[in-house]
Amino acid sequence: MSISRVAVVGAGIIGVALAREITSRFPDAEVTVFDKAEHLAAHQSGHTSGIVDPALDAKPGSPEAKLARRGVELLVPFVSERGIPYRECGQLLIAQNTDEADRLEEILARAEANKVPGVRLLDRKEMREVEPNARGVLALYSPHTAVTDFTALTEAFASDVSAAGGTFRFGTEVTGIDVMSNEVRLRVRAAAPEPREDAAGDADDDADSQSRGRDIDDQVHDAPRTYRGEDTTGPVVDFRDELRSRFGEQNWFKQVEDTIGTLSDRFSNPASERGSGAREHERPGAHERQRPAKAEETEVFDLVIVCAGLQADRLAVAAGFDEEPRIVAFTSDYYLADESAEVVRGVVGTVPDPASPFSERSVVRGVSDAVTLGPNTFVSLGRERYDKHGFDLGDMGSTVGFKGFWKSAAQTAKTAARGARSTVSTSAFVEGIQRFVPAIDASSVRPGTRGIRAQAIDADGTLVDELRVTTRGRVAMVRSLPASGATSALAVAERIADQVLDAGSPQPEWRSRNS
Repeated sequence: MSISRVAVVGAGIIGVALAREITSRFPDAEVTVFDKAEHLAAHQSGHTSGIVDPALDAKPGSPEAKLARRGVELLVPFVSERGIPYRECGQLLIAQNTDEADRLEEILARAEANKVPGVRLLDRKEMREVEPNARGVLALYSPHTAVTDFTALTEAFASDVSAAGGTFRFGTEVTGIDVMSNEVRLRVRAAAPEPREDAAGDADDDADSQSRGRDIDDQVHDAPRTYRGEDTTGPVVDFRDELRSRFGEQNWFKQVEDTIGTLSDRFSNPASERGSGAREHERPGAHERQRPAKAEETEVFDLVIVCAGLQADRLAVAAGFDEEPRIVAFTSDYYLADESAEVVRGVVGTVPDPASPFSERSVVRGVSDAVTLGPNTFVSLGRERYDKHGFDLGDMGSTVGFKGFWKSAAQTAKTAARGARSTVSTSAFVEGIQRFVPAIDASSVRPGTRGIRAQAIDADGTLVDELRVTTRGRVAMVRSLPASGATSALAVAERIADQVLDAGSPQPEWRSRNS
């Protein structure tokens, strides 16, 4: 089996790192990277606080821990050689009570078992020596945690791909994947224009925020804010009311309110998906048929690897794979604080809570000295909607019509409810940050970037936070990535390439190129 034409679908940091790995292993192959966005790292890869994640709480000896360790080992010499900003600034995780202190003890044991260098616990006095403005009862210190620019890193990977003869096809949407015995046919078309990306905006309608002249972001709410899983006695959110609270005065909402009301009956009761009507909105990609038809063309490749992130499940179904794990999109808003005052020297954050997986917050001094707060994370109204005033009915149907979403939400409902106010109020979010960095001046906080995270979830509600790749013939699908995926991009690319080649039962020529 010869490999002369390879397609990588997705120009995020993982897709581009993988294209780079393929060009290194197969220097004579023609490698093409497709993305329907107009530029590199258009989604999650380009919207982060820049933390080089050492995966402190990864299970000892797990593939995720090994990838994080290997990723840093490969990353440091690469950024040094290419002149990419990289600053080893250290990281503190701050416990505010005895429960969090106990979790820090567990994280320390895991980090030590995974040979994360230099990690140790600090008391109040010691933590202030590292970060004078940090406050808490106990801290875990990781002195070698760093920050970098992941967009610049993706661009450097892409320059290597181009230098090796690879090409990038932006503004090109993959609509179908036909797997043949000795080739793969990609159906592609020109992508629809991207929605305009806005800053996160300010979701706070407090009088003091208005007096400072900030814009109020009507979209920054959790959607929905309470959930019903298997417990049918719990409260149920009327999805129509949830949307009306945001957009009720807008003309476009009034025009589609009847449709939303019909959908609401299904969305607010996941059991209704057993009816035939819900399947159309549950099935990945169902809303694609509502788009105006565009001319398609077919291109043939020997090998196709899909790293599509937010569209991973839909393209998997298009290629004949199982629809689980499904992708649920979460919007992550970041804020900027006054960078002239040294409120933090490096990374200061909360203690990870397994019962509340999206509640972590950090204050980060980045490579450009900008001070970033966040993320403030909530269920997204669209997989690729960065604008403040819109949503995608197909994406909402895919999320809220998925049993796994409700089961996952039910498992974290209590802890999520405690943090719900911060998703609708910027001042409440800043107050949460001030618990561990009280020197943050709320009046200086302004909207930063907005990202959308692709979270893979199994049908039983389990969050998938591991590298999961499925293969069939000459097609490989990256279904999920570990939380440290950007940090581990070079190591992840190695692992995926190894798995794809092994799964494809390669001929000796494959091995000779890699030896």
